[in-house]
Amino acid sequence: MPSHSIPTPEAGPAPGTVGSSRVVILPSPLLGPASYLPLAGILRERGLATVVASLPAGEVMPGGVLHTFGAVIDHHAATVLVAHSNAGYYAPALASARDLPVVFMDAALPAAGVAETRLAPAAFAEFIETLPLSDGLLPPWPSWWDRADVAALFPDDDWLDRVTREAPRLPPEYFTTPLPVPLGWEARPAAYLGFGDTYVEELTLAEGLGWAVRREAGHHLAHLAEPERVADLLLALLDALATPR
Repeated sequence: MPSHSIPTPEAGPAPGTVGSSRVVILPSPLLGPASYLPLAGILRERGLATVVASLPAGEVMPGGVLHTFGAVIDHHAATVLVAHSNAGYYAPALASARDLPVVFMDAALPAAGVAETRLAPAAFAEFIETLPLSDGLLPPWPSWWDRADVAALFPDDDWLDRVTREAPRLPPEYFTTPLPVPLGWEARPAAYLGFGDTYVEELTLAEGLGWAVRREAGHHLAHLAEPERVADLLLALLDALATPR
């Protein structure tokens, strides 16, 4: 795994506090880890031992992503997961197997009560089918739209180019391969941080489940555009998860 995924933990506050949390950020497999590194760095500055999970080497498919994420979580001895975007589909299985809370950050959620999920809702899956293939693979995620349209999500052109270079080229089968969902995952400790209206249905579900929820202004890559603000919001939700209800 890339060295940035598993740094040597730094000493933090006493165990049992939010500041002693060991956080693993689960990146969207559509994006890759790079855009989450500024947020991880700020969380480490604030005393939380934080790493960004890596993606599988070679072809990126659901089984490999689940295995690789799990290996990072176990190596880091995580106490909480932060799942962004498409990684939200993986968090229920990973958290349930390890008895961990999750903060879903502008993330997809499986439907409650299902045994498995596909990795794209129906409307988005139809859009993916319109994308051009090269050697049987999709373009990197930022290239799914006109550069002028997607550039607004990034701090500058250098970041857009960096994420585009790192984003894996997924096979279309990535989105149609079922991923297991553990029964009762939605009743486990969780919180939801949403930006804008991309995940309105997920926010509504999270509120209905009684999770700690923050609806904030911003966009889907707020963690890269405003990492300090997002770190503050995550800390508040971690505190809510740690407070007995």
